[in-house]
Amino acid sequence: MSNCKEIGRNVKRLRKQAGLSQEQLAFEAGISNSYLRRVEHGTANPTVHELEKVAGALDVALIDLVMVLGPAGAAL
Repeated sequence: MSNCKEIGRNVKRLRKQAGLSQEQLAFEAGISNSYLRRVEHGTANPTVHELEKVAGALDVALIDLVMVLGPAGAAL
């Protein structure tokens, strides 16, 4: 799986855990809804600055967005 797809998977998982819609997270992070959708689908190539904004809105560390998780959800 590509890095962008892994990041998107993590963003979506953490967003859902936080109980936020895409629109709510995009607003809190100061990015557009369409861009967040592309990040979650793995078709955008977000910058570190953009990922920091998303991590801040989710109240998680940047590493939580970029770590690769195994099939059981454990970090590899």
